[in-house]
Amino acid sequence: MTLRKLTLAVTLITLLAGCDNQPEEPANVSAPAMPQARYQTSAEQSSAFVSHLGLSAYTAMSMAAQDAQELDSRLQSFLYHPNPMSLKEVRDAWREAYSAFLQTLIYSRLPISDPPDWYKKGIDYRHTLILLDSWPIEGGYIDHVPGYPFSGIVNDLTLELNEDSLLAQHGFSDPSYASVGYHAFEFMLWGEDGQRSARDFFPQENTAPVVMPGEGTAANGSADSLTAGVSQEAAHGDEEPAGAEAGDIDIQNHNRRRQYVQLLSDLLQKHLHRLQRRWEPSNGYYATLLQRSAPDQVLAATLNATRRLLSDELLAKRLNGDSSGFSHTSQADIAAILHGIRNLYLPDSETEGTAGLQELLPASLQDGLISDWSRHFALIDNTLAQWQQEGDASEATRQQCRERIIELMSVLKRTADALNLPLSEDDD
Repeated sequence: MTLRKLTLAVTLITLLAGCDNQPEEPANVSAPAMPQARYQTSAEQSSAFVSHLGLSAYTAMSMAAQDAQELDSRLQSFLYHPNPMSLKEVRDAWREAYSAFLQTLIYSRLPISDPPDWYKKGIDYRHTLILLDSWPIEGGYIDHVPGYPFSGIVNDLTLELNEDSLLAQHGFSDPSYASVGYHAFEFMLWGEDGQRSARDFFPQENTAPVVMPGEGTAANGSADSLTAGVSQEAAHGDEEPAGAEAGDIDIQNHNRRRQYVQLLSDLLQKHLHRLQRRWEPSNGYYATLLQRSAPDQVLAATLNATRRLLSDELLAKRLNGDSSGFSHTSQADIAAILHGIRNLYLPDSETEGTAGLQELLPASLQDGLISDWSRHFALIDNTLAQWQQEGDASEATRQQCRERIIELMSVLKRTADALNLPLSEDDD
């Protein structure tokens, strides 16, 4: 069946300046007339799905905010006593927190327009995502990298460290010059080569006689060669031995590094809470917008948001790069995004009142399509497990993952056909 492209127009709602409250006027979602249906979801089914969608979005955002808070707790323990064990714990917490955030991406692809005032202030959904998830990034813009011990914002003593200054530096002259977000946090925990030492975060003053860059240094504070006084930190029973770095130029600006990573954590939580409030079921802006829109159009928009996420985010971006390259866990990024989709369409059976695909599809198609969704998710999981075993995926594994996702998109298309809903082919 030939399907016409879905166009969605969301009426902007006037809000009080800087306020996250619900809109005063209803917002409508419009779309072209539907083709003649061989099956039509009832108003009750569509409305139940809209409620499920809003609640799922709020639950996912709340989990992301909660895991970011746990990450901050682990960070406090690490900064209190930097050592290999506490570094591993905060790294594990980062992975959990980022995966939780990625499970919310499906909701960010819904065609919801923010109020004009939010765009002006840079607090709209799209800009907030840029502050949370910019990648790829240049680690040397943030802190030292091999061969450049005084590079980055951390070592630029002319730059005061606070939330405003870090936000101003984010994407200053290039999108890869990221100063905040999950991947800036990732770089601070793993370093450029994945070998970040816990000693970089010791609470100590500088040991070098001169820590400012010399002549010929780049504007961001990097230098090809600087001399620093050699010192030995006091030995602690469970800290890393210094042998691996003996003879290297000592890393400086430990206290600024500690301050920087704490600011990253604070901003991460602030931006997640911004989105969480807007999905709050009773009066959040995004939740209210969904409830005031035509249920069948919200359902169609959700299917198209899924297609865009699979095509634009996974096939076009993450399978052509390494979104979590510092930690070498990019396969976990893909798994988390897919898990967010699975939670929306195939919610846990023990959850009462859910309205996933099981409640939308006609009885004659339920078993077949639900089984296909589950089977293709399992196939992708197997491919990602192979990727994890390989470490950095071979091109053959990446290609197999692409093929599995394309197959999942075909299941999505058949689902849209079964529901007699238009699935767009592009996003012109």
